[in-house]
Amino acid sequence: MFENYFKTAWRSLSKNKVFTILNIAGLAIGLACSLLIALYVLDELNYDRFNTQAKNIYRIDEQIKFGDFNYNGSQVPGIMGPVFARDFKQIAQYTRFKNNPGIIIRKGNENIREDRVAYSDSSLFEVFTLPMIAGDKSTALKEPHSLVITESTAKNKFSNLSFIKGRYRCPDV
Repeated sequence: MFENYFKTAWRSLSKNKVFTILNIAGLAIGLACSLLIALYVLDELNYDRFNTQAKNIYRIDEQIKFGDFNYNGSQVPGIMGPVFARDFKQIAQYTRFKNNPGIIIRKGNENIREDRVAYSDSSLFEVFTLPMIAGDKSTALKEPHSLVITESTAKNKFSNLSFIKGRYRCPDV
């Protein structure tokens, strides 16, 4: 029975070759677009979901409109965190980030350049769920000139990791 259906379909498709090619190409393009859209939406819905409080975390962006000039950016003045937390009682905690193009770290007599650096408030570990290998989240970044480094940076920059035991390290995220 199914053999008869396939023979009939094959005869119909081979009679109208242009129509067949257009239909198959349209179906393939439609399926490919649907798959790409579904993958994009899935990626957007799962962005930063490793944070246990992801549904309560928001980012402040800025929009500047001046005449015909429009600018959308993610960097806002640092004072907005404390002011918003004071004025809006719904804000339980805030943290601020500032990217830095690079810093120089002194290791004995040697200077080491690190290009991927970000400054943050000590409340970083209260807002984001970031695992730590060594150190205490509650005291990390409380003191001036303190830092948290990833495990790969520690292994790359420092051959002897024994001195880092009391310091703060995070696994690579």
